[in-house]
Amino acid sequence: MTRRILHIGVGLLVIYVLLFVQLELTQVVRADALRDHPQNIRGITMVFDAPRGSISTADGEIVAETVTVSGARPRLRQYPYGSLYAHLVGFISAEHGGGGLERSHNDFLAGDDLGVRIQDKRDFFVDRARTGQIKLSVRHDVQLVARAALAGHQGAAVVINPANGAVLAMWSAPHFNPNHLSSHDLVSVADDFVALKSDAEGPLVNRADAQLAEVNAIFTLVTAATAIEVGLSDFVAPQSDTVPTQTIKNDGNITCGGDMASLFITYCRTGWATIGLKLGGANLRAISERFGLTESISTDLGNQLDGLLQSGEEPLSAPHVAAGIGVKLSPLHVAHLLATVGNDGQRIRPHVVDQVQGHDGSVIRDFTPNNLGQVIAPDTALTLRRMLAENVERGNAQGLALKNVEVGGILASGFAEQPHVWAVALAPVTQPELAIAVLLEGDELSDPHAAETVVASITRSIIEAVLRLPSPNVEGTQ
Repeated sequence: MTRRILHIGVGLLVIYVLLFVQLELTQVVRADALRDHPQNIRGITMVFDAPRGSISTADGEIVAETVTVSGARPRLRQYPYGSLYAHLVGFISAEHGGGGLERSHNDFLAGDDLGVRIQDKRDFFVDRARTGQIKLSVRHDVQLVARAALAGHQGAAVVINPANGAVLAMWSAPHFNPNHLSSHDLVSVADDFVALKSDAEGPLVNRADAQLAEVNAIFTLVTAATAIEVGLSDFVAPQSDTVPTQTIKNDGNITCGGDMASLFITYCRTGWATIGLKLGGANLRAISERFGLTESISTDLGNQLDGLLQSGEEPLSAPHVAAGIGVKLSPLHVAHLLATVGNDGQRIRPHVVDQVQGHDGSVIRDFTPNNLGQVIAPDTALTLRRMLAENVERGNAQGLALKNVEVGGILASGFAEQPHVWAVALAPVTQPELAIAVLLEGDELSDPHAAETVVASITRSIIEAVLRLPSPNVEGTQ
């Protein structure tokens, strides 16, 4: 009997230890992961009625604010520009939590961050609600340009300042109005949320940083960088219409080859695939990792993308990767890639938040540019910019050409899954101020030549408009 009691006691002790360990793991080790999990809405719903800081653009436009109202709930979150910043700023809802910066920067906006709560010495002794005000890197005028350019199209546009990684515009369509989700009419909110979630076009999805699409010719920029860095810059691909042991063909089964500049202008798949055989998968992946193409750079905690260089469950072969076949990236990744090339090979993480400010405008936290290191040599970046410029001058991206500004860029299309078309550009290409990625999607893009004409026109209009804005510095007002 004594031995049986001892066994029961030991068993209960083991169970207690396991429960204690699990509790500690949940409360300490996994706390951040659980708090940031997309399905955890408790942190947002608890502060829905509380004071909350505003969000404003780099040029001073308030895009999210909390106002005092009459009724059972004393405060209402409002978004003065409706859908214009919906995917970037997100929303806050009493029933459905939140998204975008409203969620990822909730601690600052709600005043839960220690730096926000204690803004001066008196805050140690007086209990008062303090909130942080968020200032974006995004410019209102550039955001308006991006929306106008993509009017009537499904897709996304991202504009980045290559010198510091500041996202100047991020637009995604279709879109939604966050005011409908922050309403106090919970019945209407529930109906709107169900309609948005069930919409096949996915209006809640931020296509700028959560939509992956095959990039094709765009990835040859990475392949060229890899070849130059490992000493294959003088490699000449033989004239061919196929690649031995690979199911890779050129458009129209044409025969092509030559040096990298020639391959770039013609998007000679077989030539790039041959370079891929020479480089091998390890070299291509190493450079891809340095460019940040294998990691998530999403601005939204809910959009963490993995496996960017894989198709399904099977890794892509080096020839396929080198030619960009099956390689999928988001518009934010692609704009980031162009920005790194435009910044002499220095990679700076894209950011949409510049500062967290106190109630009096003082800077509580300054999000200085996060320099992630030298990805490629400056000479390599210069060679790539020359290739981009030549592609606009006499290659497939001639639709991006402007009279008074030298532009470098690439047009690419894909039809393996959903029809889509890309345009990416640096402008001015010699000393880039803008890195732009535009992605269009939809069944109406079945004609590749017509689709590339449309996306080139959209991208060109963004470049022209942004460079003509009154501020001499596209990042901020003077």
